[in-house]
Amino acid sequence: MGFDLNLNTEKLKRISFIIGFIITIGFSYMVGISAYHIATTTNGGGYNNSYISDEIYYVDSARRILVNVFGYKGATYPYSGETLSTYYNFEHPPLAKYIIALSMALLGDKPINWRIPSILMASLIPLIIYLGISIKNDIKWIFLGTIAAMISSSDHILIVMGSVALLDIYAAFFLTIAIVMAFRKRLLLSAVFVGLSAASKETGLFGVLALIILIFALYGKKAEALRKIGEVILIILAVILVVYIPLFYHFGVLNILQQTIGGLKWDLQSRPPGPPTSSPSGWLFNVDPFILSYSPLLEASTTPVIEVPAMISAISIFITCLLYKREYCCNVGSVFYVSIFLGFWLVYLSGNRTLYSFYSVILTPAAAFTLIEALNLIIGGKNGKAENNNSSI
Repeated sequence: MGFDLNLNTEKLKRISFIIGFIITIGFSYMVGISAYHIATTTNGGGYNNSYISDEIYYVDSARRILVNVFGYKGATYPYSGETLSTYYNFEHPPLAKYIIALSMALLGDKPINWRIPSILMASLIPLIIYLGISIKNDIKWIFLGTIAAMISSSDHILIVMGSVALLDIYAAFFLTIAIVMAFRKRLLLSAVFVGLSAASKETGLFGVLALIILIFALYGKKAEALRKIGEVILIILAVILVVYIPLFYHFGVLNILQQTIGGLKWDLQSRPPGPPTSSPSGWLFNVDPFILSYSPLLEASTTPVIEVPAMISAISIFITCLLYKREYCCNVGSVFYVSIFLGFWLVYLSGNRTLYSFYSVILTPAAAFTLIEALNLIIGGKNGKAENNNSSI
């Protein structure tokens, strides 16, 4: 009888997983088709028009990297508003530009093709979140995984940034996988994807603090914790350095290091007056969203109904972790959300008062995880450490 009950439970889990998977595919499709529509109708869907907002910097640089660094001999197309022929956007890491360049080489140098990777990444984020939460977990986590996928797919900033060839969606995509790996207690694998996120845009480095906090939560103040932190930092640095190898080879290591240091200093400085800016707290309430296009109007607007509860939940769980129960720090969504938000505030307080709302897309996966962690605690579930039995590696 007990065997039959267990068999029925496993069957119910499989059915629940399939239903959740189908629902999540719908969420991902919604994100993808919405982003594709924007990408093809907003100021740059064909050859006669070109860049949406900061695409001019990243796409131009990707094209030059494709031709001059990787030796591409295929056709490329000239577009209005080209940057200087010597400009490679060294102030930002290169991985996203490599991927844009690859898309150009495979699909053709055309605006929609610059944006295809962004569309794919944005649409995959809800699916990755669902699979990461639900695989080999019980029915409750399958349900929570479906809710998390719905939350992430409902965040307007994800759709908008999935429609343009900017760096932030790449950082958000790889950080999503990093959060999933951390949720499953695969911290060293999480470090690999934090490295890939940081190699796409430097905002991915905010994930380093999250991993350090999670290691202390899992291991306490022991020598093992310090060893794990050292391993995580080495992995992240190694991933970033590997990504830079083509640029090191072509331009010289010293030159790239100097350019990178200059870029990091530039990150801490305010830009000249221009597009709407806002503080990280302003993103929670969609204050002064960045305008990507006026034809038609495309704003990098956030979703306060998601961001405000996520922030309240993250802070509540994190304070509980610091003051009362260290194991609450194993709620990875909250740890990543607080770490990313704190990272942006440190940049803001260091002197860069011209932060743009589209940066906040990197918070989308952390917000989705945070809200389902809060829901889990509300319904009486245990924290992540107690419920997730995957061993760390």
